[in-house]
Amino acid sequence: MKQRDNKPKTSVWGASSFWLDRDFDVDFKREGGGVDLAKLAAAQRAIANFVNIVTGKQIPVVFQSNDSSYTDGERVVIGTKLEDKNFDPAVGLALHEGSHILLTDFTLFESVVGGRTSYIENTKFANAVRLLGIDPDLTMTRRDFEIIKDLLNWIEDRRIDYYVYTSAPGYRMYYESMYNKYFNDKIIDKALQTNEKCNESFDDYFFHIINFTNPNRKLDTLKSLRTIWSLIDLRNINRLKSTDDALKVAVEVYKIIKQTVADEEQQETEDAKMKIKGGSSGGSGEGDDESEDIEVDFDDDESDESDDDGQSNGGSGSDLTQRELDKLQKAIDKQREFLNSETKKQGRITKKQASVVNALRDSGTEIRSVDTQSEGSGTANLIDTVVIKKLTPGIICSLPNVFASNASDYVSGKRDYERDSVKNTYACSEILSNDAAVVKGIILGKQLGRKLQIRDSERSLKSTRLQTGKIDRRLVAQLGYDNVNVFHRIVTDRYKNYFIHISIDASGSMAGTKLRNAITSAVAVAQAASMTTGIRIQISLRGTTTLEGHDKCVTLYAYDSAHDKMSKIRNMFKYLSTFGVTPEGVAFKSIEKDIKKDAKGDECIFINYSDGEPTDINGCQKSYDGIEYTRRVVNSFRELGINVISYFIYQGTLWGNTKHNFVRMYGLDAQFIDPMNMTQVSKTVNQKFLEMAE
Repeated sequence: MKQRDNKPKTSVWGASSFWLDRDFDVDFKREGGGVDLAKLAAAQRAIANFVNIVTGKQIPVVFQSNDSSYTDGERVVIGTKLEDKNFDPAVGLALHEGSHILLTDFTLFESVVGGRTSYIENTKFANAVRLLGIDPDLTMTRRDFEIIKDLLNWIEDRRIDYYVYTSAPGYRMYYESMYNKYFNDKIIDKALQTNEKCNESFDDYFFHIINFTNPNRKLDTLKSLRTIWSLIDLRNINRLKSTDDALKVAVEVYKIIKQTVADEEQQETEDAKMKIKGGSSGGSGEGDDESEDIEVDFDDDESDESDDDGQSNGGSGSDLTQRELDKLQKAIDKQREFLNSETKKQGRITKKQASVVNALRDSGTEIRSVDTQSEGSGTANLIDTVVIKKLTPGIICSLPNVFASNASDYVSGKRDYERDSVKNTYACSEILSNDAAVVKGIILGKQLGRKLQIRDSERSLKSTRLQTGKIDRRLVAQLGYDNVNVFHRIVTDRYKNYFIHISIDASGSMAGTKLRNAITSAVAVAQAASMTTGIRIQISLRGTTTLEGHDKCVTLYAYDSAHDKMSKIRNMFKYLSTFGVTPEGVAFKSIEKDIKKDAKGDECIFINYSDGEPTDINGCQKSYDGIEYTRRVVNSFRELGINVISYFIYQGTLWGNTKHNFVRMYGLDAQFIDPMNMTQVSKTVNQKFLEMAE
């Protein structure tokens, strides 16, 4: 049982705390081990929405699995460890990689003959570098190309960052959290402050260049550092419009570093020769004087490289301890991994889990927390419920316990439904029965629909010779005879628009004929509504099922006439089945806001099909009273302007206590009729229409 307090959220989530539901601020690991796939799907969908908003492009966001752990230029890969402080950096990294997919030319690193290659000198990138005239003799080594590539990655990152910061400034906090986790480090700050890494070498230049954005940068640490700073010109980085532009700058930077390093090496070689030459002089006066002068000059060069505060630099020693030097190297390696898109993402899922997560994401599945506290207790008792917003083939394959036997095999193509249905095999007996119920519902619905088509008509009444309104052109001539009543008004009567949500109890007690009767009745209403205008129908099923070892209340939206066609009912309703126990009020509460939102101001009717009383739900307190809780939720519906009709589906004898409890939950809206009798159904619905009109 989960009990959560109502304390305000902490800042653990940073930017996400502004939108992420408080009840979502929990560990993604489920009780008993493993991960909560439903929550992962919700997080994946949220991050994917951010990426799509920032880039304006539908870029897939997937979780790291055994067969995908890096971003390949077509999709963004994220880790599954998203709890606590990992969420904001994961969002930032996804935005960063998504922006690269949008703006970076990944084909640059393909082989000259197509496809990927591990030899950088054989890529289009290497050819592009050579075309800039930097390697006329084709003498550049793999190391040279890798240096230019690293420089390009950093410059390209600055171009990408500028795009995100200017086009989506509201996402800066995610970027900052990303850099704080993957790039910034206190040991980097200390190294810059103590003039660490100040030898005239490629590695030391690269260290200072990639930390140009650090406020502790020192541009005079190396001879050509200030020149490179001016060349890159971060304040005007938006002048670089493409990866090719960034490559040109990277090549120029490489040329400066290479020349500086070569000059430094040549100078060191000459100095070494001079020292050797001076040391080999015998002991004559001139030789001794020359040796002394050279030694003094050499010492002067060393003193020029020391810090103003007297601290020695990396050229002659280090102010960092060995432990700090080790930490510094790890931090630098981490920065290089980030630049090369090799960041270690924490957490992965199996291929099977990935398919479930993708199905939950594509179906719009959400985790909703419902407070099941007893009235007047004052103590919140929140339980997680699952709302699947769309019935898809992926959901059928991923949650086989929610659907008919072998449904996942037929949908995935493992079994041939057409062949088995002809043979009337046991494997598809439940599906065949459901299919017959759907066909029957469509036939009944067409009969009802012909009666409802009167809604498409409208009546107009024109009143003329009025003192106000629109001018009646036929009476204008009478103005000359002092007749001022030359106006008319037309009043048109149209039927109101209605939103009807049908919720079917899919608990185990509804199995067989009861569920099929409910499906037939619901399909008939949907078919009738499809033949007229102004009526939107939603059909959902409710029950409980185990998701990754955790039993939860599940509400499945099977049909929505605003998005789906009747063909979806014909093709997919045959796979529906019962699952779990009766959640009733808990399931109603989980979709309460959706019903009001989807109604969009139209007249709203909630139709319930069930066969009994609600049962205890996993996570509820011992004092939980399902009947009383459902009564409170139904009353809440009425207060929101949601009209209720509740059909009791039964076979055989209707026991008095059961009837009493049903009336207790739904009051005067409880109906004990045959839902297969569309005359009775239409009569009760029309009666509700009249009540709403009054």
